[in-house]
Amino acid sequence: MTNRVGIRGLLRACAGVGALALALAGAAAAQTSTGSIRGTVRSSEGAMAATAFVEARNTQTGFVRRTPVQQGGFYNLAGLPPGTYAIDVRGTGGETQARSIVVGVGQSLTLDLNVGARTVALQGITVVGDRAFETQTSEVATNVTRQQMEALPQGDRNFLNFAQLANGVHLSLDDQRKTVSSGGLPAEQVNVFIDGISYKNDILQGGVAGQDASRGNPFPQSAIGEFRVITENYKAEYQKAAGAVITAVTRTGGNRWEGGAFAYGQPNDFVRQDFFADQRCDQAKTAGNACAPKPDYRRWQAGVSLGGPLIKDKLHLFAAYEGNYQDRAATVFLNGGAPPAAVSQFGKYAGSFGQPFRSNLFFGKLSYQPVESHTLEFTANLRNEHETRDFGSQTSFEAATDLRNNVNTFGLKDDWTHGSLLNQASASFQRYSWNPTPLNPGLVGRDIIGTIRIGGNSTEQNFTQDRLSLRNDVTYTRAGFLGDHVFKGGANLDFLTYDVQKRLFGNPVYTYRPDSLDVPTQAQYGVGNPDLSAKNRQLGVYVQDDWSPTRRLLLNLGLRWDYETDMLNNDYVTPQALRDSLSGFVPSSYFTSGKSDRPPFYGAFQPRVGASFDVTGDKRTVVFAGFGIFYDRTFYNAIVDEKYRRQYAVRTFQFSTNGAPRNGTPTIVWRPEYGTAAGLDQLIASGSAPNPEVFLLDNNTRPPMSQQWSLGIRQAVSSWQLSATYTGVRGHNLLSWIRGNRQVDPNNPTAIPATGPCCRSLASYAAVFVSSDAKRTWYDALYLKAERPYTAASRWGATLNYTYSKATQNGRDLFSLDRPRIEDTGRYPSPGDQRHAIVATGIVGLPWDFRFSSLLSLNSGSSFTIIDATRGFGPNDIDFRGGYPDKQSFIFPDAFAYRQLDLRLEKGFTFAPRQRLAVVGEAFNVTNATNYGCFNDFIPPEGNPNVGKPNCTVGFPRRFQLGATYGF
Repeated sequence: MTNRVGIRGLLRACAGVGALALALAGAAAAQTSTGSIRGTVRSSEGAMAATAFVEARNTQTGFVRRTPVQQGGFYNLAGLPPGTYAIDVRGTGGETQARSIVVGVGQSLTLDLNVGARTVALQGITVVGDRAFETQTSEVATNVTRQQMEALPQGDRNFLNFAQLANGVHLSLDDQRKTVSSGGLPAEQVNVFIDGISYKNDILQGGVAGQDASRGNPFPQSAIGEFRVITENYKAEYQKAAGAVITAVTRTGGNRWEGGAFAYGQPNDFVRQDFFADQRCDQAKTAGNACAPKPDYRRWQAGVSLGGPLIKDKLHLFAAYEGNYQDRAATVFLNGGAPPAAVSQFGKYAGSFGQPFRSNLFFGKLSYQPVESHTLEFTANLRNEHETRDFGSQTSFEAATDLRNNVNTFGLKDDWTHGSLLNQASASFQRYSWNPTPLNPGLVGRDIIGTIRIGGNSTEQNFTQDRLSLRNDVTYTRAGFLGDHVFKGGANLDFLTYDVQKRLFGNPVYTYRPDSLDVPTQAQYGVGNPDLSAKNRQLGVYVQDDWSPTRRLLLNLGLRWDYETDMLNNDYVTPQALRDSLSGFVPSSYFTSGKSDRPPFYGAFQPRVGASFDVTGDKRTVVFAGFGIFYDRTFYNAIVDEKYRRQYAVRTFQFSTNGAPRNGTPTIVWRPEYGTAAGLDQLIASGSAPNPEVFLLDNNTRPPMSQQWSLGIRQAVSSWQLSATYTGVRGHNLLSWIRGNRQVDPNNPTAIPATGPCCRSLASYAAVFVSSDAKRTWYDALYLKAERPYTAASRWGATLNYTYSKATQNGRDLFSLDRPRIEDTGRYPSPGDQRHAIVATGIVGLPWDFRFSSLLSLNSGSSFTIIDATRGFGPNDIDFRGGYPDKQSFIFPDAFAYRQLDLRLEKGFTFAPRQRLAVVGEAFNVTNATNYGCFNDFIPPEGNPNVGKPNCTVGFPRRFQLGATYGF
């Protein structure tokens, strides 16, 4: 009871803080979308005057931020939006001349200033052009600049693709699910912030709202100013992530009108077919047949942006639009081994069918500084996309769905300063809607085994996540108290509504053998209440201190606590009949009477500490280390089956001509009237339907959590920044479902693997599944990185990162059904494990306004799980091990399984002051390397000589793109 009173008090307090901040100001961003500059001011004439202050003026907007110089000359400019700043020291008794420096998103730069009679000298920082390297941080992070996003080759304008410039980041190669992961953890453990607003996907896969089952992009790339990827040891102010954090900041209008436009195209002639399409063509030619025509494909991308002053130095506007229009075709074909009768009957469904995709992205931003101590900002981002999909190969166009995927986000931000105090507040609202709808909902599905699947799609779903978020952060700078301190604390309160409708197999699907098309072997059909809507509240509170005990040592000490009211169906009550039938069958912790048995989790305390030490005293050689605990959440769709299967049952009906059992399961004598949903409803009403499945959540389930630690060194060498880092990540509490009717030996219940008979019989249920949070991951890696920013003076820049890593896990994915317990699987390579990975980029300015760039990605191949049933299918017979693709030659012989080299050449034409037109040519996968996937991964008792052989390619074959850009 004490805990609950405390929670209510904290909720009221957080709501009060948020409401007060909004009433006074509006809102603003935390370090998640800003940077800071700290250091000391020294004068050749002695101590600073009591009225001295450091001023930072944004050279684009004219916005000004000031902070007093404290005892010992210490200062801290916090909450700076990324950009170029003129730094000046005033109030010293003499005139000074400003110098400029670029502040990146999330960066904490250390800048020591020496003040002479007329100049401000920058010391203790490595500056390349105007961009400074951030050396004294304990975070393992990489900043991606706007220049890199504009200059490097990229096919689909998804800014998250450039996250691969950070060590240890994995991009999915699935064109219909573009995700980012790190640290050996699933993509669901990542969080992305844009202008400080969390884009966390609480309800579906992918980690980021809008990225589940989508070809689209989360944001218009032309509106992204830059972003930062923090793979390990981020500070306490970041919430809801156990893997990487990506924080991006959008562009802002300035004191002059600027704009741009672009258009890129990929017609069908610019795209090669993949290896397997060529293989089918060769087989057709060998058989004396013509090759299947090349499927249609074309992609056009276009956009515009504009920014400028509505009131100079006060109010600025920025707006952007991007459209992504894709027309492709999916090929439907019958299995080559189909009987002639099936080919004759179903051949009409084969062919090439259109698969259009349309995406429209809008962004708008107003920035206002009424006085120097107060800044307001309003943003709006609208994402609207839809696609015809879910057909192709041996699934006919009849089964297509129209997937609508929308994310609309609005943010209001405010910050105000008073002396050494900075207050930042924010309010945002986001609606994320994911809705696949069958094109033929009334046409029952028919799946002819090994031949083709026809009829309408079985399922309609509608997931909507509404998030109203309030946040307040306070930063206070204090010098002379056992060193210099930048204290920061804050809280966030999110009000969430999950509006979920799932009609799994609401349209029945009948399965037939190709030699028996009159009587189906089975039918799957779902009926009941599809509504799974719920409400949730998320509260986070943190404190942290960036403490400099000496000029060379910087410590970050932080503590975060997070809480959710309904992370785990906390109000769910197990039906008494279900409890009675399974008591003694499964442990009592799987039965709940609501929050009395399943209270919210209060233990998400997350200490996060880091240290960096300047070895040489000039910020050129820095060693750093960090450790932290990071809590996240299990996405909603992974846990809803507990209540969903009680209110909506998916049943599998077994049919035959005579009612004889099949594989020990009774069958129903087939009658033609059972061939519709109404006929199956009659079977259910008559009591002839098979039993539904049961899912039970453990009341003691904990949210996913990772422990992260790192140790590294950074070295500045001329205009290069070098680093070497060891990092370790241990993932805990990952949820998976296991069979509830598996037994263990009561005389040896903790044996691993479990001993005892296999399974208890189930009289009342088709299956019983119980949850387990015993799934774990282990990740260790060495990161090596070298980077040299492109500058106007040198006209070239490059980055190179190499990652050696090992990722292992126990259990499987969301279902671990092959062993009695997750612990029984042992450790084996995680799917996607890459031991060696290299990512390199280069940008070169050439004569006559040419610019050339390249992006090279090489790795030793992502692991896949081999399921070895050589010893049979008993409860402890199946083994798991990692398989890896065969290595191919690229630069080095037999070194890499994944190889991709992309190139870009741009020619600019300046035809008026501040106006530039550029023609762009890009080539992706220039060498046409074949990167394999879809590996044969199952070994039955009789063996499988084809295990490890691929059945598809990942990524794309060679393709070209032409485009043009215009800017003024």
